Amino acid sequence: MKNKILGLPKAAVIVIGIVITALFLVLMNLVGGVVAHLTSIADSYTLQLIAEIGVAIYAIGMLFLMGYQQSLKKTGVGFLRGFYIGGFMVGYCVYVAVAQLFLQSVSGSDGVRSAGGIMIYILTMFLVGMNEEVIMRGIVLNLFADRFSNTRRGVLAAIILSSVIFGAAHIPNVLSGVPLSSALIQALQATLLGVLFAAIYLRSGNLWICIIIHALVDFGGLMASGIFGNGDMTDMIGSLSVLNLVVTVPLFLVPCIVLLRRSKLDEIVEMREGEIIIPSEREGENIATVSLVLGILGIVTGFVGYGAGFGLVGLLGSICSKKIKPQQNGTATAALITSIIGLVIAALMITAIMFLMPVLSDTSTLESIMNQ
Repeated sequence: MKNKILGLPKAAVIVIGIVITALFLVLMNLVGGVVAHLTSIADSYTLQLIAEIGVAIYAIGMLFLMGYQQSLKKTGVGFLRGFYIGGFMVGYCVYVAVAQLFLQSVSGSDGVRSAGGIMIYILTMFLVGMNEEVIMRGIVLNLFADRFSNTRRGVLAAIILSSVIFGAAHIPNVLSGVPLSSALIQALQATLLGVLFAAIYLRSGNLWICIIIHALVDFGGLMASGIFGNGDMTDMIGSLSVLNLVVTVPLFLVPCIVLLRRSKLDEIVEMREGEIIIPSEREGENIATVSLVLGILGIVTGFVGYGAGFGLVGLLGSICSKKIKPQQNGTATAALITSIIGLVIAALMITAIMFLMPVLSDTSTLESIMNQ
């Protein structure tokens, strides 16, 4: 089927990509609606999990039907380098998770969902990431990239078009009770995230990297409801405001530009032509330098608990650098050491802050301490 579709005009291929996405959304809402109507399940994550299981069959089936099943088998540049390529998103996920833990501590609420509820939440987030990446990057992006010319312009067109479709696919959340303004904001954020995920996928050649990072993004963003039971998924999405755009647009736009700069677009074109990109020693040195900076930032910011993201990405980068340039690479060794120190400091401070914040936020406890 893939070869027949690729023989169609570009406009027709774009329409097919939209239809594949639309069917995914229709099936998602149909399964969720039927289950909600026929059962007494009230938990939004349980309903979402059942719906995700249903659409997973569609997503994987469509992947095979379109002839892109190999995208789940290929590991491209490998997991280690793949996660380093997606390092910004790895660090972002860690930052969001830590921030959510701190906010929960300050709130004074000690409620936590049951172990079963948390497991349902984790499985739901994984399936959300897997299904959306299989459809949007595994099928739609690959379809567009195969149909458009294998040039910098063609690759960018495939990335942008598939990302716009990905963003628009979040607007139907209004059917779940999300305000239109919040749904539009989420759609814009998702468009930028789509560009990032597309860049990570095409640069790494590993769809699983995107699946895991996507799942972690959703996991961190919805922790308040998924782990601590503060509201539900609709409440979390409905809380999005223009302020979120002010922060996230530049935050996500910068790594998009870095990942898709001219030299890296050329590498993507070469990889799609079947060439194997072997990193040079110069690139290994550059990765080591960046990793050392991240390791130092991890130590500095670790004292307030936010260094874990820098430390983790610095650790990934230093190991990648050593694999590329195993000899005479003192910078990578220094990066490895500083990154580990940053991670340890961050872990200790996160633990300490988690214990201290509830005490500091309790004015009665503070007054009793001051009066002693």
